[in-house]
Amino acid sequence: MKEIIYIGGYSNYISIYMIENGKINYINKIIGVKNPSYLNINKDFLYSVEESEDGKIASYQILGNELKFVNELKLHASLPCYISTDKKRKNLLVANYGSGSMILYGLKENGAIDTEKKRIVYDKGSHIHFADFIKNHIYVIDLGNDYIYIYNLKLECVNQIKVEKGTGPRHLVVDNDENILYVVTEYSNQIFMYKKEGKEFVLKQEISTKQEKSIESYASAIKMSKDNKYIYVTNRGENTISVFEKKNDKLKQIQSISSYGDFPRDIILTEDENHILVANQKSNSVVIFYRNRQDGTISENQVSEIKIEKPSCIIRRRYGI
Repeated sequence: MKEIIYIGGYSNYISIYMIENGKINYINKIIGVKNPSYLNINKDFLYSVEESEDGKIASYQILGNELKFVNELKLHASLPCYISTDKKRKNLLVANYGSGSMILYGLKENGAIDTEKKRIVYDKGSHIHFADFIKNHIYVIDLGNDYIYIYNLKLECVNQIKVEKGTGPRHLVVDNDENILYVVTEYSNQIFMYKKEGKEFVLKQEISTKQEKSIESYASAIKMSKDNKYIYVTNRGENTISVFEKKNDKLKQIQSISSYGDFPRDIILTEDENHILVANQKSNSVVIFYRNRQDGTISENQVSEIKIEKPSCIIRRRYGI
């Protein structure tokens, strides 16, 4: 299966690669984008943040191996670090770490980002690190004040989860039934598993993501396999990938391997889930691993690598669609 991989980071460009059967080849580089640290693809459009003190967001049309600039907007908010769109490509969310805010925008038919619909500024000390459309809800994570907010699609808050103080919740994944949340914490290097009971989410498990307690480390990305059985977390500092298996409603760590680089930021599974890609921000590399689909483990023997400046986000799109 062929896929197009788009890589953003702390540079002035977005890189485009082709991946097929674990082999990755350079296609193009779109120059002139400042700090595109997080990306999102929806149909034939790519959306990017400009992570800066006077943050921006931008839209690009995907035309073959090119990205055609559509438009950009100033956010009047600092350090945007996450961007997402709904399935119908009607709305866009951006999380602003520095300003502690989340902004909802409309999207036009031509992919352009339209006017601001709603802005939520959270309490003092907030650092909004995640805002995404998942199933029929919007999930927002406040890393600074250790909160998870759950909204309906009208941006009415329907639930709140107070995470243990000082743990720094960063990103989350949700099972297919939207009954279990897995939240990775940056400061405490843990996964918190919450299960929905009635209208509330109840904490069911806390499990560490790193092996060496003495090493200063910051958990980063969390991704889950399609069958909801395996979870993958990157650990910046320990420089590892932790693999977890879900059994009997509990997570068990089954593997911890080197990321073959420094400060692994993002991780993705390919569409067929035969490979995993990891962005090592400080060592300027993206590493490709073979994944065993039967037991969820990652092979340390089949590793290839590309060099790229300070990568922090990898997204993919099936070739030819």
